[in-house]
Amino acid sequence: MWQLRNDEGARVEAAVKQFLAPCEVKCPIKEHIQRTNVMISMLPDDPEKAKAGVVQIGDYLYEKNPFFTVCGYICGICERECNYKTRGGSIKRRLLKRFLSDTYTPYLSFKQPLDITKDKGKVAVIGGGPGGLFCAWELSKRGYDVTIFDNNPKLGGAVRYIPKYRLPESVLDTAIDSLVRIGGISVEKNLKVTGDDPVEDLRQQGFRAFFIATGTPYPRPLTLGIKPVEWQGVKNVEYGLTFLDQAGRNELPPDYYKGKKVIVIGGGNVAFDAARTAVRLGGKVTVVCLERADKTHRDGIPADIEEIEGAEQEGIHIIYSRGVKEIMSENGQFTKIDCPKCTCVFDDKGFNPQFDRNDCEQVAGDVLLITIGQMWDRSLLQNSNLFDDKGRLAVNPQTHQSQKFPDVFLGGDVRRVGFMVDAMAEGTQAADSIDRYLKGESLQDWLLRYEASDAPARKLYKAEPAAKWTPPDTRMNFDMFEIGFTLEDAIAEARRCLECGPCSSCKACVAAGIQPALPAVKVDEELCSGCGICVSACNYHTCEMVDTEIIFEGRVVGQDRVSYTDPLLCKACGQCVSACPAGARSLSPDVAAAVREKIHDQPGIICFACKFSWGYTADKGKFADIKELVPVICLGKVDTHEILSAFTKKGAEGVLLLGCGQDDCHFQDGNHEAQKRIFLLHRVLEDFGIEKERLEIVTSFDPKGENIPVHINSLKDRVKSLGPIRR
Repeated sequence: MWQLRNDEGARVEAAVKQFLAPCEVKCPIKEHIQRTNVMISMLPDDPEKAKAGVVQIGDYLYEKNPFFTVCGYICGICERECNYKTRGGSIKRRLLKRFLSDTYTPYLSFKQPLDITKDKGKVAVIGGGPGGLFCAWELSKRGYDVTIFDNNPKLGGAVRYIPKYRLPESVLDTAIDSLVRIGGISVEKNLKVTGDDPVEDLRQQGFRAFFIATGTPYPRPLTLGIKPVEWQGVKNVEYGLTFLDQAGRNELPPDYYKGKKVIVIGGGNVAFDAARTAVRLGGKVTVVCLERADKTHRDGIPADIEEIEGAEQEGIHIIYSRGVKEIMSENGQFTKIDCPKCTCVFDDKGFNPQFDRNDCEQVAGDVLLITIGQMWDRSLLQNSNLFDDKGRLAVNPQTHQSQKFPDVFLGGDVRRVGFMVDAMAEGTQAADSIDRYLKGESLQDWLLRYEASDAPARKLYKAEPAAKWTPPDTRMNFDMFEIGFTLEDAIAEARRCLECGPCSSCKACVAAGIQPALPAVKVDEELCSGCGICVSACNYHTCEMVDTEIIFEGRVVGQDRVSYTDPLLCKACGQCVSACPAGARSLSPDVAAAVREKIHDQPGIICFACKFSWGYTADKGKFADIKELVPVICLGKVDTHEILSAFTKKGAEGVLLLGCGQDDCHFQDGNHEAQKRIFLLHRVLEDFGIEKERLEIVTSFDPKGENIPVHINSLKDRVKSLGPIRR
């Protein structure tokens, strides 16, 4: 269907990725979001025919992100910076990946292992969470013999705490098992790396480098400011991580909390995971958090809005802006907590919550779950002498290399607590550093800086799709409550994407065969009049007017204003070329010339059809016999000169333009610009004695191209009734 794996010309090259769509800048692993959104938007609407395309997209994503099937259920960090966020709602990228996951996950069992010789030496990865897995994956692809050491019966780290109603265990198991199998990675489970100097012990076994990603497996103790809140010996008080671990291992009966009031302390996603799990086990749950309800405030609650809304639907009560001063008990049994008002969560340095101890509220309950964060396991780090004199990890934050031992690298939550995808990115970055270290190369020159491109100019925006959840009264179990996208939903949502990033960081159209290469805009400064019409025509903030020196006989004799196009941002949509009254702008390769070659010198109909909306899922060759058809990238590239030439020089009796549906143009408003030209040309044609009925534009969405012959024949019949043009 597409040329993905072998089309090197369509791949994203780091050298030109200075500008990216803001969603890709936000994504820690810089996933090719725009490219794969475009590919999803061009899938056939038949589920069976679409499977091959979904697998190809999955293969493309998998090479860089073998966890994309998991991300489709729990990671939507890119949506936070979507340019659509305040214009109708962010593109639902997470659900788009879940749609891919639902088809691709079964395929993973049949995916062949990497055919790579592991001859570059042994590398030890200590910790089998997302960071460790991604480091192992990347090093394995580069020919290293990697072994993961983990002290749990299953790999996955903190992801294992996520409840099954959000992330099915089968999806996570398949993703991890496939990564290990396909990458040819060795695994030592149920093995805690210990000893006086565990890293040195592994050195003696022949390992050349080490990546430590042991995460934050221990819960953070409860405090009020810097003062610990004591609760040792009080029954029915425990850490939320312990509870989630037990629930994830199916160790708790369905009615574990039936008839009990459960209080959960914390405002993050883990707290809401614990709360919603407790509800599913029969509890009546209250969440108490320091933060405010307003997520836009600096002190706003950090949990995802979907988690909060889901909890409220499930009857969970949330008490905002309260800390915990005291855990109270009677006869050793937990009874209630004393909660002072939190007046400020963060000081200027991002620490030290402030409380009004005269404003306290007591919350009664039978069970208390504490979920306010996690901490390191210091033993391995301490025994391996990885701390500096102040007790901090001595590690370069960019290269992840230990400042104590050059062959040791650290990443993931053990270095900086973050999201799953942050750990994935650190594992990948550490793998690159390890590879460079073992090759004797510099570790500093690989770092890149990215800048987000602006939202393109657009008049109307489509609303985001409504969330589809099973009703609260039927989802009080551990089955998935969120209903994923159908193929139709996925195509519609992918088409909503603005494709904000530059073409150089996408090239989906090249991979899809829409065009052989990316054209570039050229400006002839001798012809440019400096009128600035191109600036107003550009939807991507690419055109600008600049001052240039006028040189005569080797001397600067003045200045002139000419048009300039930023090649890193240009989408090559052709709007500026069509709008330029002086003909100073052109596309290279010359798209207009390619179009002219397809226009036959014979009477008849000429039909310009947009490749992004008409016939792109049809079998190749289906339209070969339609001589009237001239496929174009966008109707915005068809200028008035081409249309007039068709009538006056090419002998056409009628011209038909088939464009994208209203507000559905791949280049934002190419269809609208074409409609404006047609409106003006209808008047101009009358001066040539040509009836305006001979020129028609149709805006619609017809991936199969079934209506192309219908519209052509309709115009043919109309032209026939009008008779030949008098020339």
